[in-house]
Formats: sequence, structure tokens, C-alpha cells
Amino acid sequence: MLKIHHDPDRADVYLSMHPFRFDEKLRCICVFDKNLISEIFRSDRFKVIAFADHYRQIADRTKFNFDASIAALDHVPLANEGSRHRHLRGQVASVVGADSRSKLRAIENFIAGLATNTFTGGRDVDLVHDVAGPIFNKLFSLWFGLEQAELVGHMNVSQVFDMVLSLNRRKGVNDQVAAMTCAFASQETRLPTTPEIAVAMNILGNDALIGSIALSLWHTLARNAGKRLDEIDYPDNLPSTGVPYIERVAAEDVEIGGLIVSKGQRVRLMIDATAYHVSEDQADLLFGKGRHLCLGKPATLTIWSSLIKALSANSRKFTVGEIKMRTGDYAFSFPEFARVTIHD
Repeated sequence: MLKIHHDPDRADVYLSMHPFRFDEKLRCICVFDKNLISEIFRSDRFKVIAFADHYRQIADRTKFNFDASIAALDHVPLANEGSRHRHLRGQVASVVGADSRSKLRAIENFIAGLATNTFTGGRDVDLVHDVAGPIFNKLFSLWFGLEQAELVGHMNVSQVFDMVLSLNRRKGVNDQVAAMTCAFASQETRLPTTPEIAVAMNILGNDALIGSIALSLWHTLARNAGKRLDEIDYPDNLPSTGVPYIERVAAEDVEIGGLIVSKGQRVRLMIDATAYHVSEDQADLLFGKGRHLCLGKPATLTIWSSLIKALSANSRKFTVGEIKMRTGDYAFSFPEFARVTIHD
């Protein structure tokens, strides 16, 4: 189950385990039913994973310094509850919501130009590096008022969420978090928020947004091989997700939707099982629900609608090439590359 989200036949596995199954190796309950997942997302009897405390325990046990990761996770709304969560969520919301209409228009215009220049005849396109990555950098540059790619480049800071990373890889991620924090601190007077919130937003958005956009495009094109780009019936919402699951912990003994959970028990909400390209059912769970609903949802949906609008105006044919998922990744569905060839 550790890497079930990379299995091309996982739809059958999800179905065989529906609605939920306790996994002995993970020591958690994996939930596959969309209605039960939604209920747990909305319930205040389930709490988020205390990622910062997890790193504190690792630091105490190994004597390695994970201060950068701990500080970053202390500023991630998704990793906090109560008044701390509300305060951090408000800080992120102030960045995302500032002049949002003009920034969303700017991202729409950027995507229109990017699609025109990228999906041209005779070109091999990597949907990760040529499409999703530049869109992520543009969006965050608009939010922060500086050139994100020039300041921090591509970093794997989202991997701080991976609970089963090796110690060496965890140290490498911590070094990247520290480097990103220093980079944003050097531009603090230009930022509309604190360097810590800027890092937290990158942790939340990098792998999630890039992975979701690249996978959604690749799977949509793969399902429509032989058609022209303008002949595809594109789904209105993202059909794939870079975030295969979200975990919660029961704050008390709970009975919910026929599932009995003891206090302290982890549940893994397999939102990938509800994704359109897996289940062919638009369950609208890819951004979560309730108090931890993703604040980037409007921007992400604008990105997707802008992409499919641009591709729907392109009469070229295409061939779907190879996709390769990042190895050793237990937290995200993130392709190293996802290739298509555009024909004249």
C-alpha cells in the first residue's frame, strides 16, 4: 500500500478494498469511499497529522538538526489545528486573496501564451517541465510579487510531508527548506507576507499543483489518443491528483459511516480513489473539505480551465509518450516527466 498510487491498475485494488481496510504494514485504516472520506474531512473529531512533532521526535532520536523543517511545518496551516490553524490560514488567505481577480486574469493570459508557444507542430512536450512547472512559478510569482524561479528554483520541499523518507533524504529536504527560507528572508521587504509563510505555501503547493496539472493533462490526452486536441471532451475539473491521500488522526473514539475508529488511530483518506481518471466519478474531493479546504482551489481550477480552453482551440494531433513517476516517493504522485509529441 505504500506506493499503490503509482500502480496503473490501482482502480481494481481500490475497488477490492472499498469502503475501507486496515493495513497492517501502515498501521492505519485506509478509506476509499468518497462519502466516508468527505465525512471525515468535515468532522472535528479527526485532527491533522502533527508533522512538526514528528520531526522533533526524529531529531531527538537521531540528534540531527531538523530545525528548518520544524519551523516550516509550524507555519503550514494543514499541519496545525485550533487557533494556530486559523491564524496561519488567515495569513495564507491574505496572500492568495489580494487582488485575486487581476492575478487570475494574468495567469489566464500567461497560460494562453504558454499553450500557443508550447503545443506547436513537431514539438516534444514535457508536461512537467514545459507546462506545469512554469505555471506554478508564474502563479507564485504573482502571489509574492517577485520571480519565484529566479529566487528559489525548483526544490523538493513538499517532500517534508513524506513520513517514511530515509534519514539521508530527510536531511537533504531539510537543507532545501533551510535554503528556501534564507532566500525568502533575503527578500523580506518585497514579500506581501513573512518568509515562513512563503515557504509554507511552497511546501503546500509545489508537488501538489505541478503533479496534479501534469498528471491531469497526461491522463486526459492518453484517454483520447488518435484525436485532435480540439476534439477532446475535457473534464471540467482536474481528473487526476498529485496528492493521493491525506491522513487524519482520531481525537476520540469515533463511529462514522459504519467505520469504528479508536482514539489516536490514523486514517488514510485515499482521495486518489475518487479521482475521475481512476473512478470515472467527479467526487470533488481533490482539494479536501471542511476547515482545511485548500485555499489554492480557485487558482488551480482557473489554471485547468485556461489550459483546456487553449487546447480546445488547437487543431493539431498528438502522440502520448512515456510517463515516469518519481521513485521513492510515498507521499505524492509526481512525475519526473510526462511526454507528448505534437504533430503538424
